[in-house]
Amino acid sequence: MSRALAAALLLAAALAAAADSAPARAALERLAQTVAKDVGEARPEAPVALFLSGASPELRRAWGTLLAARLAERGLAPFVLDAPSAEAAEPLARDRGARALVRLSLSLEAGKLHARGDVVGTWVNFWSGRTPSRPSAPAAALVHAVEADAAILALAAVAPPPAPPPATGTPRPLRFVGASFTHLPTPPAALAAGDLDGDGRDEVVVLTERAVQVFAADGRLVAERSLDVLPPSTAATREPFGAVAILSGPPRIAAFSTRFAHGTVLALEQGALRFVSRLESVPLGPEARGAFVPGQTAFTPEVRLGSGEQRLEHVPARFTSFSAAGSQVLLVHPDGSGSFYAQPSAAPVALSGLGAGSLLGDVDGDGTPELLTTSPEFQPTPDVLRVFPTKGGLSLSREPLWQGPLPAGRALLGVTANLDGDAFREVLVGLTRPDGSGELFLLRQGAP
Repeated sequence: MSRALAAALLLAAALAAAADSAPARAALERLAQTVAKDVGEARPEAPVALFLSGASPELRRAWGTLLAARLAERGLAPFVLDAPSAEAAEPLARDRGARALVRLSLSLEAGKLHARGDVVGTWVNFWSGRTPSRPSAPAAALVHAVEADAAILALAAVAPPPAPPPATGTPRPLRFVGASFTHLPTPPAALAAGDLDGDGRDEVVVLTERAVQVFAADGRLVAERSLDVLPPSTAATREPFGAVAILSGPPRIAAFSTRFAHGTVLALEQGALRFVSRLESVPLGPEARGAFVPGQTAFTPEVRLGSGEQRLEHVPARFTSFSAAGSQVLLVHPDGSGSFYAQPSAAPVALSGLGAGSLLGDVDGDGTPELLTTSPEFQPTPDVLRVFPTKGGLSLSREPLWQGPLPAGRALLGVTANLDGDAFREVLVGLTRPDGSGELFLLRQGAP
């Protein structure tokens, strides 16, 4: 059992045990409570059989346990059936003496966990003869959904027993499941990820217009520091914009918002962010520096690498996104075009059709970064994340390795992170929501 799964199971169990006193219940518990209420309103007789399908076996078992507990509180003496199909569950429930059957299918779709199904009676009228007749009551349709949280995502992402390892260099097939990582009161201006406390798991750093926030791998806010002590910029942008990076040796956070005249370097110590030094250059990455275009949500067409003596060659225009993985560099320009550098000294490959939330990251574990890009449209409905290989030449005309919709909002930022300590990196997308708030949406490789 992975550490992520064990933590998720403990979290679900703890929240279930404290359900009556917890002010904000976990998503699995809320869904179980809602469904149990609807089942109770159908007034079934005990005992009640439960049949669950869909999702991963771990997610079904965890939620089935919670639902059975809530139904037991209502005196319905529930038990869970193992049947090959919803149709086969009905006669099996009848044979085991159930007076009612709850049939539900679980599915994780666009960051929400859906439970869909029905409640049917299983009692058979003696005068029906050889053909069983279903009673008119209880009968109810059940359709509910909750926004997925970290526990749901960890349970849904558990793969089946591992197959024999693939040949060296063979990429892992991409199958992402997604859930909300955390909500933000304001849109994110920049994202970064790195291990700040030495536990082998990355923390996620969010730069907003006026603050730096650090989140743990499970989405908990670890530390926050306001930037309002910094002098204001004379050429601030209308929208939140900036840059943040994780510096090494020792780990520190470099952050620069266009709202202020200079940036800051911070260190995470005992749950607080301590000021380390003032920052004059814009931290595009751990080993890359740049500058803002005054008053615009863009960087000037100049990138300094390493100590500052080396520069990225042939930068064609100002850019809105910078991403680096190994020796590869990606720039995204305001018109949706891109410049991809296989080496910093090489001439870039021109790309088109990129969204602002584009980045490089090895998400299939083959040692070579993939290109992840969002929609180039200004107001996509919905925004879509696409993953393309860079091995063998990068082209967006190729079939993507994976693509899937994102929640409502504009996906302007992205970063990969190792949140569970395994060999595969998760993807975090920064969304600006229609109501003016922000969200980090997490995509993790899931079971087929």
